[in-house]
Amino acid sequence: MEGLKFACSSCGLCCTLSPVSLLPHEDMALRFLANAYNLKYRSFPGYKMYDEISGFNLAFSYVMELVDGKCTFLENNLCLIHNVAKPLICRSYPFVPKQVKYFVDNFNRRVYTMVEHGLSMKCPVVSRDLRRMESVENPYRLAYFYTPNEFLASLEMERARNIYFELLSALWKKRLVELTEEKPGAPVINLYQFLRTYFPEMPNLLNIQPLRDKR
Repeated sequence: MEGLKFACSSCGLCCTLSPVSLLPHEDMALRFLANAYNLKYRSFPGYKMYDEISGFNLAFSYVMELVDGKCTFLENNLCLIHNVAKPLICRSYPFVPKQVKYFVDNFNRRVYTMVEHGLSMKCPVVSRDLRRMESVENPYRLAYFYTPNEFLASLEMERARNIYFELLSALWKKRLVELTEEKPGAPVINLYQFLRTYFPEMPNLLNIQPLRDKR
């Protein structure tokens, strides 16, 4: 596969696939932008854990729903927020998380994740190039050479995800939170919003840029 590099064809297909998994701060940013652009936006919390001290279910992730069969930010097969706040899962496509597993170590008061990434066979460009890639067995080595920019975006996504759980685990060890399984009926709070009350430097830690209209 020497010289073979992924090149997006701008077909827009990936913007019609659901679900779209978001990090907590990304959901807040997209909700803000949808309101600013007067667009419909629907999402719901993904994995949650209950904090006995605050009484909240903490939302570790969010799932953005399609609107009329496509991403609400898709216009003429182009992303309205490409240069504003494009989610990392979109920036990493077609090298995306295949599975995200959450682990809770009650003894050491630690929450962490293990994520398996892979190339999406739903992408027509990947399907076209598949035969030339079959000789490379390691998916991460393949992604490094075939989708270098998208591979870097996936690393950034996992770096951000790890920051969330390192900070939450730090609070747990200090007994500022007491984490248990999700509690049905309890109010839900975005994990970014929750953690920022303890760590006001979170925007810098996550490298969150100020939202500006760059359409």
